[in-house]
Amino acid sequence: MTSFTRKIPTPIALAIGILFGVLFAKLVSWTTEDSMPMWRTRSLATKSHQQSRHPIQPPSLEKRRRVLDLLTSLSSHYTKECTRISNLQPLYPQQAVDRYAPLVGHKATPGQSWFSKLFFGTNDQVPLGEGRKEYPPSDHKYYFAINLYNSFDVIPDLFATLFRVAAILGYQNVFVSIYENGSTDQTKALLRIYDALTKSVGMRVSIKTSMRRRGAFNHRIEYLAEVRNAAFWPLHDLRDSENEYFETIVFMNDVLPCVDDLLELIWQSRRNNAGITCAADYMFHPDISAPVFYDNWVARDINGTALENAPFEKVFHHRNSGYRFQRHLPVQVQSCWNGIAVLDSQPFYSPPQVRFRMARIAEGECSASECSLICNDYWEAGYGRILMVPRVKLAYDNKVYDIIHPKRRNLTAIRGFARLGGLPDDPRTDPQDRAWFGPHDRLFTEEESEPLDFDAGPDHVWCWGWDGAGDLDGPDVDPIWERMPNRSTLANAVAVRHDRSLPLL
Repeated sequence: MTSFTRKIPTPIALAIGILFGVLFAKLVSWTTEDSMPMWRTRSLATKSHQQSRHPIQPPSLEKRRRVLDLLTSLSSHYTKECTRISNLQPLYPQQAVDRYAPLVGHKATPGQSWFSKLFFGTNDQVPLGEGRKEYPPSDHKYYFAINLYNSFDVIPDLFATLFRVAAILGYQNVFVSIYENGSTDQTKALLRIYDALTKSVGMRVSIKTSMRRRGAFNHRIEYLAEVRNAAFWPLHDLRDSENEYFETIVFMNDVLPCVDDLLELIWQSRRNNAGITCAADYMFHPDISAPVFYDNWVARDINGTALENAPFEKVFHHRNSGYRFQRHLPVQVQSCWNGIAVLDSQPFYSPPQVRFRMARIAEGECSASECSLICNDYWEAGYGRILMVPRVKLAYDNKVYDIIHPKRRNLTAIRGFARLGGLPDDPRTDPQDRAWFGPHDRLFTEEESEPLDFDAGPDHVWCWGWDGAGDLDGPDVDPIWERMPNRSTLANAVAVRHDRSLPLL
């Protein structure tokens, strides 16, 4: 046999080897397709997905439950504890389930729903969902865009929350795009782990990483605008390749949100057909040893005045806005971002398409934040319905999070006076609720569900520019009152142009 193989010419022997390899590969692929079929999604198409011979059933609820348990076991306590029923007052869970039922993107099951379990944890038994209205599964599409940098500490909670929210909204309705760049910790490694976990149960996630960092002489706003736009490349790619459009965009910074934070922002955005809906974010102020409102470089009240880095009662200069803010009622503003912003997607699709950008300094435009500029562009495009939701309080670190989300049993001690009667955390009857911080389970009031009456934008907006490059401590241009385009001052700027209303029964 050995002498026979030696007589075979080399080209023939090579051809036999290739033929044998092809036959063996075919045999292995048939076995693999039967035992380990690929998950089909409506995300970016690949040849392997298109040629899959055996489409499979979506992962079962039990498989998704196991991944959720793993996600929460790898995360910090925030996403596990902030909506755990044992920490909530009795009326809040049913209020929340009823409020967010129109957002559910899966078919409801009898008794305690998958939605209820995801929302309020896995270890508490509570009869949620009984007797509530049954809406048809929502087909509203949501695009989550996230920028990360040195975010190792927030990624576990971020993914655990995203997993729950995507399950509630419907995996088929959600696409998550993450752009990470320049991290020097283990952010990239952790992203790979969570990417594999979430994709294993059908959650559509696109993660792009880069080593790029801002150079010493790069314009700060130009760089940040490019980074934010990088999280949007799948939005248009999905439209062009699969004709998939998203009605709502959720843009998140590296914050610590809970499930009801995101659901409330989405609910308010759709309830008001808002162009932009944002939260309220907080930082620790060492001079007063307490958290204060944070993002006043972007946030402007409806008069165009900057909000203050101040405690609860002193954030707004606009009198009526301050009154609503202290009662945790939605507030119309000229601009805001504040950690999470929910955007009407239409300006990103319709010409002239908006995108994050730096100021047109050569044309005399004030060098504001890229987030301020996109708010101005929304006004100019006729999507000036912008609001802030004070109920949603966000933090960027553990210290502030723990202060603004205290345990219920500690409220009296933290606020410094005894209970005076009334319903817990009801601003109409409980004086304790007038303090600016409080837990997630603040009872909903009728006023929070009423749609806002939007006014036209201001003639001028306060702008403090950041024109230079390099590592500057803050804005480096003298502040000015910048005149806004005439279109943003007209009533037509706050008309409803893209109906994203919640379903009604």
